[in-house]
Amino acid sequence: MLGGSFDPIHHGHLRLAEEVREQLQLKRLLLIPARPWQRGTMASPEQRLAMVQLACHGNPHLLADGCEVQRAGASYTVETLDLLRARLGSQIPVWLVLGADAFLRLASWHQWERLADLCHIAVVPRPGSVLKPHSAPALARWWQHQQASSDAQHGTGRLVILDLPQLDISATAIRALVAAGRSPRYLLPDPVLDYIEIEGIYLQEGHGP
Repeated sequence: MLGGSFDPIHHGHLRLAEEVREQLQLKRLLLIPARPWQRGTMASPEQRLAMVQLACHGNPHLLADGCEVQRAGASYTVETLDLLRARLGSQIPVWLVLGADAFLRLASWHQWERLADLCHIAVVPRPGSVLKPHSAPALARWWQHQQASSDAQHGTGRLVILDLPQLDISATAIRALVAAGRSPRYLLPDPVLDYIEIEGIYLQEGHGP
């Protein structure tokens, strides 16, 4: 599963999802729009889900999942993983894909230490960056423990750092282009751009990730 604000989803998200899916040899990858509790979004949860659905259309391996949008209140990743485990059982491996920024904030997440009991974690660093979680002591201790105890034969607990090419596309920049009356075409799928124009999203840039 790859969660995020997707405000809006763009080709950088989609290419990353495809690279992750191939490198981890996943049958499918769920793209899950979040209801972030740490920061706001410009588009509504329903609009962000609709955009992810449009972006995934035609790729049988990428699936939009609205479980967090449909759940009342802020979304917590651990609750989403509990839901997936209820659906899939305990034996099927589940991967949680995190960007480096999200991973380094992990110790601030709700019940974050349970994550290793529910899934494997794949971290995608920024190009050219070195991922060092020592700035958060609790995360650093957890990191060391997981690297020492990870077992690929089990359905949970593995921690890997993926070295993947990434497109330098920013949702913030896309929103700014729309707000300025300029076109973000070719930065995101045409159906998503059409939806943004029909719904009138991002015409006034404000807060958001």
